[in-house]
Amino acid sequence: MMTTSTVGRINAVLTRVPSASVGTSALCQRRGVPTSVSPVRVTFRQARQQKIGNAVVQPFGGKRSLRVSASSDAAADAEPKKRVLVPIADGTEEIEAVTVIDVLRRAGAEVVVASVEPGRKQVVCSRGVRIEADIEVNEVAGRGAPTWDMIAIPGGMPGAEHISDHIKLHSVLQKHFQAGRPLGGICAAPAIVFEQKGFLEGYAATAHPAFVDELGGSLQEKTGYEKARVLVDQNIITSRGPGTSLEWALCLVEQLFGKEKAEEVAEPMVVQPLNPRQKTQFEWRLNED
Repeated sequence: MMTTSTVGRINAVLTRVPSASVGTSALCQRRGVPTSVSPVRVTFRQARQQKIGNAVVQPFGGKRSLRVSASSDAAADAEPKKRVLVPIADGTEEIEAVTVIDVLRRAGAEVVVASVEPGRKQVVCSRGVRIEADIEVNEVAGRGAPTWDMIAIPGGMPGAEHISDHIKLHSVLQKHFQAGRPLGGICAAPAIVFEQKGFLEGYAATAHPAFVDELGGSLQEKTGYEKARVLVDQNIITSRGPGTSLEWALCLVEQLFGKEKAEEVAEPMVVQPLNPRQKTQFEWRLNED
């Protein structure tokens, strides 16, 4: 939120720009700017020379000028961020972990990475990559534990086993599942974590080819879904492995924020469409036939 001193500094800038183009009060209100402070045009040099508290400098139309508008922390706080827990362990699959963390953060989610390893935040992944978690999982487990909009579990061995065996995390997962909130798993996680905890009973699910035969606690799981790259059955979202982790992560974005947000995140990442155009000369593309 803007302080009185910030507004004063912005007003001081306005008095030094004689050719200012003042916007309407309605425009100011829509952008969260106090009506006593209007957007103005300033040159790039003036914008560089003036530091205007929490004000932000934005492009103004197509001309070489800038719009100075006051940022509104209150507007940003109006809708809380979606919170996602990503537990990791020694032996976690690093591609799956980093991909889901990155993509969800691109979408605007608050992703909390939690190590299940006792007494340390750093884990050594399945191919030797080291990841520093934000917290230890014990900090968000037990009495007074926070709720999550989604929990996403990467695979990898023995990482999936470590995650499944963590006693305090089990209660977090159980509570989350019973509340019907989105729960994502990939690679070994659907078989080693979800299946063993009874989370897949009656749900369609898939997993890594090496683990898909371990699914089977219900008839629904046996209905030929194992070759699907990503499956969504109500609040359970499962996928196959490192090569499907980007699709899985984008699917999680869609579950949290909607299809439009998933497409918005995917576009600048140059994600290959599901129905790609015909391959051209010199172009390499993985053959999935």
